[in-house]
Amino acid sequence: MISRHPSKKVLGQWLADHATPSVDQHVATCQRCSVALDDLATAETDGLLQAALASALEPPTDLVPRLEARVVERLDSRRVFGYMADLFGAGLETTRLLLDLPEDES
Repeated sequence: MISRHPSKKVLGQWLADHATPSVDQHVATCQRCSVALDDLATAETDGLLQAALASALEPPTDLVPRLEARVVERLDSRRVFGYMADLFGAGLETTRLLLDLPEDES
């Protein structure tokens, strides 16, 4: 049996693999080390949770190029729509001129 309290490093290693029988016995009887183990386990869990959240919330590495491509695509489609509107307007203006309609009647 351990005569003194194990270090946090030793407790952390024990928490990972439970490979030290003397630490097993000490932890079973020592309230202070049991609390320290609970704190280590909570800190480890919190760290894993934070890492998982950071990974899940991290944007994809190709986000900027994809967004830029979509913006260019949208601008091009608006440009095409503008050209079509201009062509349609030119047809209306041509019809008005051919029929000699005043501008406010078209």
